[in-house]
Amino acid sequence: MKRTIIEAERKTGIPSTRIRFWLKKGLFPELETNKNGVRLFDNQDIDKLKWIEWFRFVRMSLANIKRYMHLVSLGEKSTFQERKKILEDQRELIIKDLQLTQEILSKIEQKIKTLDKQCHCKV
Repeated sequence: MKRTIIEAERKTGIPSTRIRFWLKKGLFPELETNKNGVRLFDNQDIDKLKWIEWFRFVRMSLANIKRYMHLVSLGEKSTFQERKKILEDQRELIIKDLQLTQEILSKIEQKIKTLDKQCHCKV
């Protein structure tokens, strides 16, 4: 099934403005268009949108996303090592972010307990 940008937005929850931005950045170079020039997303493109959204959520650069997506388009075997390296590097950044987030959460929880003790009340 082929979907327009608006239908892709409904399917993924990703705003169409963001999808259009990614299109302008060249993340979908082989996207099909109909006779009226309307871009059409198939199921594989919908999956790609989800991956891009996830990658952006963990702050992967657009350049790395574009590189990764290009490698995927070249084929599974020939680009395996480079794709794996991109994902491993991103995993390391995510782990560092999670550790920092956990540390911040712990500090906030300590601060809440301290405030509760000082106030002797719960709001």
